[in-house]
Amino acid sequence: MRIATILLAAASLTAAAAPALAAERVTDAQFIHANRCLGLTEAEALGEADPAALKQFIKDQRGGRHTFTSDRADTARSDAKRAASKADEATKAALIQERDVTCKGLIAS
Repeated sequence: MRIATILLAAASLTAAAAPALAAERVTDAQFIHANRCLGLTEAEALGEADPAALKQFIKDQRGGRHTFTSDRADTARSDAKRAASKADEATKAALIQERDVTCKGLIAS
């Protein structure tokens, strides 16, 4: 009986704490944009950048997404890498600006 009471109390505490620990869910559009940002971060043509924070953000946000959204996100990531590899210097500068400002703002919020 005492063990059951302890287990019930532990389960109640866990259930109450779970929403506080969960990351706020972003919209599908933000999720797709985060994947574009990952593509820009991983693009060798744009120079070195650390993708660890974006990878973790995407991993945390991927659960429960519709397959269509995940497919769009994968496409956005590969399209960003491709665009970076074919970009001229002005376009590379714009993509680096996006990666270093807009993308960092996305995961900071």
